[in-house]
Parts: sequence; structure tokens; C-alpha cells
Amino acid sequence: MNVGRILYILGLIFAVYSIAVLVMSFFTGGGSILMVFGVLNGFIAMGVGDMVIDMNRRKKNTAGGDLNDNQDKHEND
Repeated sequence: MNVGRILYILGLIFAVYSIAVLVMSFFTGGGSILMVFGVLNGFIAMGVGDMVIDMNRRKKNTAGGDLNDNQDKHEND
């Protein structure tokens, strides 16, 4: 869970920093295409972090007792 949160926060920081540098580069005249890739990289890191957090939450919910319910369903079939 901590890995997902850290990855999400680092992706957020990286995306915000890249957007700020990209906007500043428009006013200085030195447009850099690398910052566009930095924004995409930040968004990907945020998405992966969110998926890790969701997978951890689902694993905790199924360990609480949903496994027995699924076993009963298979026995009735």
C-alpha cells in the first residue's frame, strides 16, 4: 500500500513540475519536447500507483470472508 502511495505522489510531483517547466518554456521561447514526455511519465506513474492501491484494497476485502461465500456458490452449482 505504501508503494502505491509513494508512486502516486512521485508521479504527481513529476507531472506538476513538468507542466510548470513546459508552460515557462513557452514564454522564454525555448520549447522542449522532453517535458511533454515528463508529463506523460508522471501520469503513468500516477496510474500505476492508483492500480497498486486498488489491488491492495481488493485483496484485503476478499481475505475478510468473501472467499467462503464464493465457495458456497460453487457447491450449489
